[in-house]
Amino acid sequence: MYRIEMDKLCGCAKKDPILKERWLEPTFKTKEEAEREALRLANHANATWCKKHRFFAYEEGDESIIRIAVELSCPKEP
Repeated sequence: MYRIEMDKLCGCAKKDPILKERWLEPTFKTKEEAEREALRLANHANATWCKKHRFFAYEEGDESIIRIAVELSCPKEP
């Protein structure tokens, strides 16, 4: 079984009503399914949250966990 974890939960993540139910609580049967859902989560976060952070999926260490990283302090537009 595979699962998705977020490195840091920013304020937008904590306010998202579907985050835990759809992505962080379920387990996925295959690595490909977990990777696909992690990419969907990163895309969802980048498209709908505050846009002060960037999100991307990556794999590190434990192969049963696909992580979502938060890049803080994105450059401000002039």
